[in-house]
Amino acid sequence: MYLRSFFLRNSRNYIFYIQIEMNKIGQLSKFCLRKSPHVRASLCLPSETGSWLCKLPSPVLGSQPVRTIYVEDLPQSETPVIGSPTENRLKDINFPPFIKSLYCGEFNKSVLAYAEVVSFDRYYVLQKQVDQLKKFMEENKEIIDSIEERGVVPEQLIKKLEQFELTGLLVPRKYGGAELLKTEVMRLYQELGQSLTLAELYRINEMMCTRAIVLHGTEEQKQKYLEPISMGQIWTATCIAEKNAGSDPLSIETTGTLKEDGMAYHLKGTKTWVANAIRADLFLVFGQVNCHDYLGNDTINLTAFLVDRNTPGVEISKPYNLTALNGLQVCDVTLDCEVPVSAVLGEPGIGHDVYQSINHDIKLYMGAAIHTRLKTLLDKTIKHCHSRWQYGKKLAEYELINLQIAKCSSYVFALESMLYLTSGLADVGLKPDTELESAVVKEFAAVASDYVTKACMKILGAQTVLADAEWQRYVAESQVLNAWQGTSNVSKCFIGITGILSIIELKGEDIREYQKPKVSLRLAVPHQLNVNREVYKIFPKRYKIDENVHPRLGNIASQVDEASRRLHLMAEMMLKTHGLNIQIHERNLEILADFTMEVYAMICTLSRCSRAYCVGHQHSELEINLAIPFIAESKERTDRIFKDFMHMSNYEGFPDFFYMEAGEYIMKRGNYCPVNPLTKNTY
Repeated sequence: MYLRSFFLRNSRNYIFYIQIEMNKIGQLSKFCLRKSPHVRASLCLPSETGSWLCKLPSPVLGSQPVRTIYVEDLPQSETPVIGSPTENRLKDINFPPFIKSLYCGEFNKSVLAYAEVVSFDRYYVLQKQVDQLKKFMEENKEIIDSIEERGVVPEQLIKKLEQFELTGLLVPRKYGGAELLKTEVMRLYQELGQSLTLAELYRINEMMCTRAIVLHGTEEQKQKYLEPISMGQIWTATCIAEKNAGSDPLSIETTGTLKEDGMAYHLKGTKTWVANAIRADLFLVFGQVNCHDYLGNDTINLTAFLVDRNTPGVEISKPYNLTALNGLQVCDVTLDCEVPVSAVLGEPGIGHDVYQSINHDIKLYMGAAIHTRLKTLLDKTIKHCHSRWQYGKKLAEYELINLQIAKCSSYVFALESMLYLTSGLADVGLKPDTELESAVVKEFAAVASDYVTKACMKILGAQTVLADAEWQRYVAESQVLNAWQGTSNVSKCFIGITGILSIIELKGEDIREYQKPKVSLRLAVPHQLNVNREVYKIFPKRYKIDENVHPRLGNIASQVDEASRRLHLMAEMMLKTHGLNIQIHERNLEILADFTMEVYAMICTLSRCSRAYCVGHQHSELEINLAIPFIAESKERTDRIFKDFMHMSNYEGFPDFFYMEAGEYIMKRGNYCPVNPLTKNTY
């Protein structure tokens, strides 16, 4: 039983602001006003609420009388799936991948309600745990701050954290886990983010090897490992990267050779950059194995193995000395050992599927810790502005400083908006697909970290260059994000390729027809009309998302609408111009990735602040003041990308063509080769 507020309209166009009591989580109720039995309540979209409010001469919130109502349950088929708290995951919802749908020209407007997936009961339990964890982090701040210098997370700290049961958060209950919603896990990792190393320690343990066992393990493997992992008795690490392969799974050189008796595999190879290697009791190892394809032919495919630390032939090097995340004890792991066939995770040859399932989808949770670190840095910078005097007044009194702080706040706000909208999407439906959204969020987290860190360092001044200053840790963490668990270039290629593949899956046949020498007018004319309508803005197609947000955000929502349409148009133009092998054009993929990141950031920010303003969150006015300029500046960046892309499509003066030619020249020479400007040619 809980209360929720709604707006109702009767036949005379009057608004009634009412509070209703809901007796079933996730279900709306039917209401009948005593004097207006024809009025039926529904979950008002922000656009409906806003349009009614516009007809009133004065604000409605708190000013209209509350009417007595009767309550009846609606059948579940008539209840909303997004925008209302839910008791459990809604397994009967067919909610398509959001960004992939954008690539295909579809905009699911349900996201504009900013999903609430945590019920009130679960929220109170979660908030209590968050408060306790926050208090713990504050009480143990000294030991937490010493993690990087020690180069290890102290065992006593791990023991103290056991009371919060932060292991096995996503493991099913029947295997001893908590089986939390992803949104709940996000909130806990956000609080752990007071130390990026500590948050990463738990994330890597939970989201990689453990998650792989949950998704692909046999029943025997689940019974053997998941309960001890959930109880904190077993810690895990994942071995992917190699010296000559980096994080590319297809280039892995580690091999697994099946013994003649067919009872064991001999693993041989060296893995690099293995986080948590010293603490780990169980390793998830990827290696190449001879298998049979569906035709029965021999082939070499990637296979995943579960290797116990105590297996003879497993050697762990000394930890690397890192400028950031030093407490993760990143090491090399050398394997020259035998493991039983029962150690194969899933089946031989499906290692690439295992890798994909734990590679991009989990990057979302890293963003939670990054957000907390940026918020902490921003708060410390604001405190500095209030204590530092310059030319007779505090830094906080200068307009330029306030402007810079506000811009940093808009990036932090946008990142948090993306985190919780994405986790909400991941909690909706039985088999959600949010790998693309997660990769986009991780990329934006790196961009936000770079921007906020640099801006704060400028405000903090000369003290930031001291070798032992605490600010150097923030700089190092910002730098490591661009390469940690996959470089930015690799992530951007993945984003572009995944989006392109979603279009090919939907419109592949039409695109093949478009590539033929004589293109059908049925295909060519509509395509060119759509391009001209968008480029010259002649009645361009729109999703009309401004009708689904608060009216105060209507104008800026139309800008988000335009950018969203252009994402689909650009991706489709690339396919029709370059064919179905678009993945080989890396610059095109980067363009799509950058554009996708900007569009998704705008949508998440718009959705969050619209909902906050409608429901009356504290500081909702501030959220709008942060969201509008952030979206406007993001839209300017997408306009620039779109303009450059159109020049690129017509091969008219796009700067990248000159840069690419210059880059090839420099690479062939092997060094930066322009001569000194004072050089005189002599003959």
